[in-house]
Amino acid sequence: MIKLLYVSDISKIAHLEEDVRTYALEALTILDEEYGTDRDPITDLGGYVVILENPEDIQELEELHNIDLTKNPSPEFVDFIYPERGPRYTASLFLLSSDYGIIIILPYNMTPKVILKK
Repeated sequence: MIKLLYVSDISKIAHLEEDVRTYALEALTILDEEYGTDRDPITDLGGYVVILENPEDIQELEELHNIDLTKNPSPEFVDFIYPERGPRYTASLFLLSSDYGIIIILPYNMTPKVILKK
């Protein structure tokens, strides 16, 4: 699992497709502009972006934030990221409070079917 807390963290996903990096960068830019770069994204308002790369990451995220991606997820929205080359991804926003959310990006083939139906 790769946590991206600020725009400055974008280099952590340099190995991913450009479309995925762009999507994450746009979300992080909004968070930095609206909530500041001096926030603690884990405890303060705003939130962060997380990239899940394997099934163990899903389990870790579920334990960390009590988000159940497989049984009854309730994302605010689901976007599809279709790079010209390389694997496809989904991006889902989960609001954990009125002003705190997590954008979860994961490979399309790892995305639970119940999320794909949203």
